[in-house]
Amino acid sequence: MNEFDDAQEGAEGIELPDVDVEAGGELVPGKEGGGGGGKSAVFAIAVVLILAFQAVSSYFIVKKLFFAEPPAPKVKKAESSAEIGQIYSITGLIINPKETGGSRHLLVDIGLETHENKVMDELTKIEPMLRDNLNTFFAAQRFDVLQDISYREKLRKRVQEIVNYHLTDGTVDEVFFIQYVIQ
Repeated sequence: MNEFDDAQEGAEGIELPDVDVEAGGELVPGKEGGGGGGKSAVFAIAVVLILAFQAVSSYFIVKKLFFAEPPAPKVKKAESSAEIGQIYSITGLIINPKETGGSRHLLVDIGLETHENKVMDELTKIEPMLRDNLNTFFAAQRFDVLQDISYREKLRKRVQEIVNYHLTDGTVDEVFFIQYVIQ
């Protein structure tokens, strides 16, 4: 045995770098140490998986917070068709609102709901008086009040009070503006 063989016997556990013989004995890049490339590949895959998880979870969080559909409004359903009352219509009221000098007008058809037959009969009898009172009421309103939709519910309640004031056999439960045209 010579010196070279003795040196190789003691170096069995040592990994030598790859040498490219054709390139004049230069080291091949990326193969030094013989195993570092595997660790960096695992690390790179782990980083990609973590980033993908964060992207997907962020998408669902943002979608739920900012683009979620609002809950559907709860609609009160009538328990039976018997709850819907009879409608008495007062149609064709044409009114000149206050302070318009006749240049503006309101055309309104009103529906009066009741659950009592005797009220329907009474409404038929007092319709001329109701028409006069409703004409007077609407004519006393300014144009901007009649035009502003935020006052519509107040007008409805006032019409209901006027009608119920004249009824003796019952009441009107609800008032509807079947047609409401203002020009």
